Amino acid sequence: MHIKSILIASDLSARSDRALQRGFLLAKELGARVKVVSVIDDSIPENLAAELVERCRVHLEASAKSLAGDVPFEVQVEIGDPIPRLIEAVNSADVDLVVAGRHRDRGILDGFRQTTVESVVAKSFTPVLLVTDPVHGSYGRVLSPVAFSAACHRAVRTAHCIAPDAAFRLFHLWMAPFQGLTGGRSSDFAREVQRETEAQAEAWAEGLPAALPKTELVHDGYGSGCQKEISAYKPDLIAVGANTRSLSFTGLGSFTAELLRTPPTDLLIARGAEI
Repeated sequence: MHIKSILIASDLSARSDRALQRGFLLAKELGARVKVVSVIDDSIPENLAAELVERCRVHLEASAKSLAGDVPFEVQVEIGDPIPRLIEAVNSADVDLVVAGRHRDRGILDGFRQTTVESVVAKSFTPVLLVTDPVHGSYGRVLSPVAFSAACHRAVRTAHCIAPDAAFRLFHLWMAPFQGLTGGRSSDFAREVQRETEAQAEAWAEGLPAALPKTELVHDGYGSGCQKEISAYKPDLIAVGANTRSLSFTGLGSFTAELLRTPPTDLLIARGAEI
């Protein structure tokens, strides 16, 4: 796959500054063009909104120019309802990757409503890179929990595109159903489940870049197993499918939604696409 166009969403915060840095670094590495988009909330008075649009444009153009080098870019600042306008921009036909900063923590309110980032990820047809860490260079270690879904396949392919020289670890967490009643992990039933899982892993991997390692099967529960993998591998990028198992109230997979709320490092989230 090729990434030729990157959209960077900015709210002019320090969190968005990291997204700008990462987005332009990737654009230089990939030979892509950049569009920086910011939306001023239309709920504020019209005269103030117009003033903010101009100030925001000047600020973003200066920031982008300082980072761009030879990267072609444009800055788009408009007035509207931020979430639907961002989603509209994200899903335009010429966007191959969206880069955004981590959402602002609003405490208990975040438990009852989607953040802007969650809304964009949940409705984006385009992979979204959520930048949380300071930008010091290219990604070096990529971790991907695999659920044999089209979304995970797309996430891994996109991660390899933006980090072709990184070390990758792909893993799938599995447990045989009702192990306590069927003889445990060493039972004939568990071994048959493992054989079926290995066949699924081989079929799912078709179409992935040959340089990627095979998916390792890890016998553990999903939540605890993922946390162990993150702690042990210490990735600087996690690539995950948007909705591969149980759903949260956000419409995203529950694990993906949890990662978005408390990201341990940069996240690449992709929705399903045909393999």
